[in-house]
Amino acid sequence: MNRRRDRGLVSRLIIVSNRLPVSLESSEDGSYSLRQNIGGLATAIAPYHKAHRDCLWIGWSGVDPDQYSDEELDRIRQAYKANRCIPIFLSQDEINGYYAGFSNNTLWPLFHDFSHEAQFNPGEWETYRKVNMRFAQVIEPLVLKGDTIWIQDYHLMLLPKMLRERYPQASIGWFLHVPFPSAEIFRSLPWCREILEGVLGADLVGFHTTDFVMSFLASVHRLLPELAVDRDGMVRMPDGHRAAVDAFPIGIDYNLYARTARSSLARAMRRGIEESAGKSTGHRYRSSVAAEGDAATEAGKRDGAWWSRHRLEELPELTLAQSAASSIGQKQNKVIVSVDRLDYTKGLPERLKAFGRMLQKYPEWTGHVTYYLLATPSREDVESYRRLKAQVDELVGQINGRYSLLAWTPIHYITRSLSIKPVCGIYAAGDVALVTPLRDGMNLVAKEYLACHDGREGSLVLSDMCGAADELTDAFIVNPYDIDMVCEALHDALEISPEVARSRNIRMQARLKVRTASNWCMSFLDTLRQVSTPGMTDRRLRMDTRNQMVDEWQKASNRLILCDYDGTLTPLVRNPDRAKPTKAIRQMLRQVGSQAGVDFYLVSGRSHETMEQWFSDLPIGLIAEHGAWSKSVNGPDAGIWKRAPGLPEAESWQPLVKPIMEESVQRVPKSFVEVKADALAWHYRMSDARLAEPERDALSSRLQEAVAGKGLMVMRNSKVLEVCPVATSKGQAVLPWITGGHYDFMLSLGDDATDETMFAVMPDSAWSLKIGTGATKARARVLGPTAVQLLLRDLAAGTAVGAEPRTRTAGVPGGFAQGES
Repeated sequence: MNRRRDRGLVSRLIIVSNRLPVSLESSEDGSYSLRQNIGGLATAIAPYHKAHRDCLWIGWSGVDPDQYSDEELDRIRQAYKANRCIPIFLSQDEINGYYAGFSNNTLWPLFHDFSHEAQFNPGEWETYRKVNMRFAQVIEPLVLKGDTIWIQDYHLMLLPKMLRERYPQASIGWFLHVPFPSAEIFRSLPWCREILEGVLGADLVGFHTTDFVMSFLASVHRLLPELAVDRDGMVRMPDGHRAAVDAFPIGIDYNLYARTARSSLARAMRRGIEESAGKSTGHRYRSSVAAEGDAATEAGKRDGAWWSRHRLEELPELTLAQSAASSIGQKQNKVIVSVDRLDYTKGLPERLKAFGRMLQKYPEWTGHVTYYLLATPSREDVESYRRLKAQVDELVGQINGRYSLLAWTPIHYITRSLSIKPVCGIYAAGDVALVTPLRDGMNLVAKEYLACHDGREGSLVLSDMCGAADELTDAFIVNPYDIDMVCEALHDALEISPEVARSRNIRMQARLKVRTASNWCMSFLDTLRQVSTPGMTDRRLRMDTRNQMVDEWQKASNRLILCDYDGTLTPLVRNPDRAKPTKAIRQMLRQVGSQAGVDFYLVSGRSHETMEQWFSDLPIGLIAEHGAWSKSVNGPDAGIWKRAPGLPEAESWQPLVKPIMEESVQRVPKSFVEVKADALAWHYRMSDARLAEPERDALSSRLQEAVAGKGLMVMRNSKVLEVCPVATSKGQAVLPWITGGHYDFMLSLGDDATDETMFAVMPDSAWSLKIGTGATKARARVLGPTAVQLLLRDLAAGTAVGAEPRTRTAGVPGGFAQGES
């Protein structure tokens, strides 16, 4: 039964996930409180939930209802309700079948390409289906007209269709936080069609990378051939709705990790690790290594002590000690770090083998590199996980037993959970982070490590089997199954100079500062609103197209951006004076405009006096009054306002037109006339549309008659009727830069009819972006200014420290030569 009702309020966001972002804690007095969870989904979305008071979060509470009385459960519900969370209580049998069973014993291994670990149990599938239905039943009475529902991850893949059947007009999104497998692997799941149909109940289906998008669409094509995918990447469903499928790379709260790494506790952890590894106060450590090396040398001499009789025997421990001692002064002591769950997808055995191989192949690192391996146990009741821990324990023991010296142990192995501050201390202490999962959706550990090295040196060895490798291209990218490749990359990462490491990190960190968890959240919700809005799905800027644009930007030497202001960079507002650029917009314009090889022009209908007042101190060019006035960013006339030639003098026509507009001001309250140097505009954005729109049509007719033969035209823009010279248009104004600038990348952005003249003169190879609805000549379309700002920041991050050519290191894809700058 549909119980939705009108509220007359802004739509809410309802987040639905397996677990809630807070955990229950009980006090001795019988009261309950909630503790915020850190990491993963909770860190990514919780800030949005916290900042928006009209936002609900629904999920499993983690509470076994059989352990509490009805009165206690009511108090628990109230504790969650105070945090705008709706708890779902599941029995132990439901948890065993839905979570531990089908979610983690079937979907988890299958989606990570470990199909041999997957179990196909019909009973667990039925429990999974029933729990998804339980979620739908809890959500049903809470949904109101206009609400947006965002469902998270592989635990709830049937829920979108269940909600679509209840609410055909609802705006529903679903995001997968793990990889999506190839069609060949996915079709081995007996219930693969039901899973696909469940997910496609959403308006927007999201993944981390375009590769996962392609895998999903390949599965749809193979398993649901009756469904058509249109040219805009929309899957047409039998019930009439269309599901968009796209990629949204998740980020981290960069500032949180950068700030935490500077906390006193994290700094203390870092100092302790560095001292233990002999990096800081290493005199005693170095003396011990040297003494052990001297003893090894003495043992090899004919006239040595009593053990000299072994001098002809092979004694590996003597060779190790001699290598360590001989490297003192030549090798700076280094620290390698890894932070992972103890899961078979993380590649810990392969990682340890590569580390052992490096010590064997490069014995000069003996005594001079320490590996801190934090591996948090998980699912210790599952046999495959117990086997994995036994294998990791054995490998750590073998390497430590073979390579340890009296004053040095190669691996510090930690198997417990640590809070964020000591983890950030471990990250900060690491000269190299070894992040080599066998398969991962994104992997945030790599991003957290870089945030904890904000502006500092440090190297990242990263698996090409995780989504992060698509973004962190300055890392040493490796095949995690290739032990020799990981060994060589690890050695190169230890040898890299601090200057080169720092420059590579700054490039990656610039991207991470833009592609944050908050921006990921906003990007997904912005796209969900777009695909749910009629007229907004054609030519939608999909992630593959966006990636192509960013790639071309990074390869270009000379770039031109032509960008409208109102409605494009900033939302349209009722009072135009309130559209003054924010600090964030000004910072973004400064960042983009100040880069070498970039010419940025704001192309606006505003008066040049206003443009001068708002933007004159920024390193950008300005075009005002639809091209009547312009100010170059470079060249001999840089910084000088120039009026377009051949325009009728304003004194000859404005006194005739202004009284006609003022008559409309009298008829339509809150409308007003704006006087520009070469234009007049009647604004009615603050007026009642029932009065303004008929008056707009009548005024347009009167103005057309008044300006006939005077070289003037009447333009209809968003809530504005404007009279300006026929000879001016944004297209004509920007043409000199388009034809004479020798640019190898051009991008124009705009939201209304005046910007179409700009799109029309762009060459076929250039990029053009329409903001909002309506027919357009632009190549792609986005919903609003938020998407524009994120795109421009993404472009800027791609060249934050230059885009100079880089040379790959032979044998290490993604690596770069030592001599780069």
